[in-house]
Amino acid sequence: MGEKYEEIMEKIVVTDEMRRRILQNIHSADAAPRAKVIRFPHWQRYVAAAACFAVLLISALTMPNILHPTQGNPAVGDQGGSAPVAGAQEIVECQSADELAKEIGFPISDIAALPFEPTGATYISSFGEIAEIDYTGADGQSAVYRKSLGTDDNSGVYDAFPETEQITVGGVSATVKGSGAQYTLAVWTDGTYAYSIVLSNGVGSDEWSAIIESAS
Repeated sequence: MGEKYEEIMEKIVVTDEMRRRILQNIHSADAAPRAKVIRFPHWQRYVAAAACFAVLLISALTMPNILHPTQGNPAVGDQGGSAPVAGAQEIVECQSADELAKEIGFPISDIAALPFEPTGATYISSFGEIAEIDYTGADGQSAVYRKSLGTDDNSGVYDAFPETEQITVGGVSATVKGSGAQYTLAVWTDGTYAYSIVLSNGVGSDEWSAIIESAS
């Protein structure tokens, strides 16, 4: 194989003209590497443009939340919370005991035997669960009457009283609490509703019997 190659090479004759052309072609050739350009068909250009627009749109929507996060959950969070429901009223003030009964959904009447002459009364529905009547009288005297479904103590008074007594009124047993045989709190239930009355000035058990009997 080597001998044949040498025989062939000996027969090749490179003239001066051929040498000049070869050298001229080498000098004129551009040996610098060229960057490879990938050209997309028309539909691929549109896809690329759409992808860029989607990225810009997502950034515009999420960036305000990143820079200015929502403050305050429950429910959202919070909050677990639970979040307040728009339009829901927790405390509703009424004009009379009849209006309060319609608002709360069960009967309630004014106390007829308070230990003072009331000069004003406020009727309140609390969270749609507790009906409350706040009485005011002369010399700063006051009374708070509450009624709600169930049998639990709804007075909201958790003080420790030196003295308690059980009194029976119309077949219902009530607990009165106070000091020195002067009681300022009474709580009772008829099995369907829970009742409580808080007085600013204490009274005796006999007077409490009249107060409780007049409450409904």
